[in-house]
Amino acid sequence: MQLGLICSELQGLVASELLATGLQRCGARMTLLSPDPPKNRKLDWLPLPPLQAASSELLHHFDAVGVLLEGEAAAEVRQVHRQAASLRQRPAVSLFSGPIRPLCGDALSADLLPRLGFELLCLQGDAQQQHLRWLLQNGAVAEQPSVAIGLWCLPTGPIGHSPSQNPLLVVLDQPQIPGSPFANGVLHERLSAIARDCPHWQIRLQPDAPLPADPDHWPQTSLCWHHRQAQQAPANLQIGAPDDLIWALSQASACLGIGSDWLLPAMIWGKPTVVLADYGIRTDFNGPLFFGSGVMHRLSDCLPLERLQTLPGPNAAWLDSLGWAIADGPQRLLRALRRLSAAGDGR
Repeated sequence: MQLGLICSELQGLVASELLATGLQRCGARMTLLSPDPPKNRKLDWLPLPPLQAASSELLHHFDAVGVLLEGEAAAEVRQVHRQAASLRQRPAVSLFSGPIRPLCGDALSADLLPRLGFELLCLQGDAQQQHLRWLLQNGAVAEQPSVAIGLWCLPTGPIGHSPSQNPLLVVLDQPQIPGSPFANGVLHERLSAIARDCPHWQIRLQPDAPLPADPDHWPQTSLCWHHRQAQQAPANLQIGAPDDLIWALSQASACLGIGSDWLLPAMIWGKPTVVLADYGIRTDFNGPLFFGSGVMHRLSDCLPLERLQTLPGPNAAWLDSLGWAIADGPQRLLRALRRLSAAGDGR
């Protein structure tokens, strides 16, 4: 099949590259349509912003097109494409879409509602499929074709194990979480104290999203900003570059965060992982996603840091429900798209 993927922004581009690479291995011919080029130079790329791609005649050269944007933006692309196809008196191309990050609860509802009406929804696991069925009950859309294809939006494949020479704790820094500079300042002070008490450990503050190139413009809700302001930060507490995220996780002896999506790859790769429970299970911190994970602990429960190695791993049933149990996601999606194409040819 000839497939296109419309994406934008870093998260959508990362998810699109991962999905495109998987589909390409299964024999599909892939093209990314995005303002920015993919890192994988083996993928064909058309430098088009989403709405320009939506109205372009180029879409009619594809058997189906994925719209991997946030929910509202995806709905706008779908509307523009259908209007453009109608003006050209041509049938619209089959469009598929889905959440470009792990979501659950209210956040998942808010993301899925604008996507209802796509020819196919790509969900991640049983938990999202059950939520979609609940959402459709007594709703305006009686049926919505969907397929669960695993945690396609995050890197979960095997990686080489390259541990650091000294024990390394990677602390995922979400630049806007917590949303209070005071709360981040307190957390940075606690991490500094831990670093001083455990001089044989390296602690790396690892941004899970890009920070502005100019450190003076880093948000004050970032641990990295507070570290830069510190007068006497311990030498074993350091900042990691955003581009080094996957490399840092591969090196990590353990990983800690509040609600970052990147905690999931760390768990899957077998890294002792802690979701900080000090802030409770808050929707704005992505806490509901980790409810039932079995890895929520207070920071004090992790001390001394050697205790990280003895904490229980994630709840396997919870991880499977998110999509980890699905190992053939690209093949599932291709089969669903072929059925969609056959049904369209039969009309």
